[in-house]
This record gives sequence, structure tokens and C-alpha cells, in this order.
Amino acid sequence: MDAGLLVLWFLVGWCGTSWPRRWPPPPQPPDPWWIRILGAVGGVIGGWVYSAVWAADGGITAVYAAATSVGALAGSIILDDVVGRVRGAGRG
Repeated sequence: MDAGLLVLWFLVGWCGTSWPRRWPPPPQPPDPWWIRILGAVGGVIGGWVYSAVWAADGGITAVYAAATSVGALAGSIILDDVVGRVRGAGRG
């Protein structure tokens, strides 16, 4: 596993936000710090799952790194939604 990809997935997960369920989205209270950490963990998991399913046969390129960022963002959002539902603070 490339350390650069792990850092990229961590940052994408850290910055990942929940998808607004309606427009315009209502103002939300700020999330606790541990939600950001969970988002980063979800980003690493999502990026890893994406790279495991679609392996880089020709090596790691910028396009491949950008594509795995989509998996990292999806993992972050999914984990954020699961934690939000468990906490009873659903986003939508």
C-alpha cells in the first residue's frame, strides 16, 4: 500500500461531509472532533476497498489516485451516516 494514497484517503475522509438531503440545507450544528476522525477512518477504509476491487495494473497514476478518492469520500459519507443514525442525530 502506498503511503501517499493513505494520506490522500485520510484527508478526503477528514474533509468529507454528509450529502445534503434537501435544498437549501438547514444550518447544522458543528460536529464534535471525533466525527472528523471517524470520517477520516471511513475515508481510508473506502479508499482501500476501492483499490482492492479495482486494482492498479499499470501502477499508481494521478487518475487512479483521483478515482480512489471517490471511494474514500463514499466511505467517509457512509460511516458518517451510520454513526449519525446510531447517535440519533440523522442528517435528513
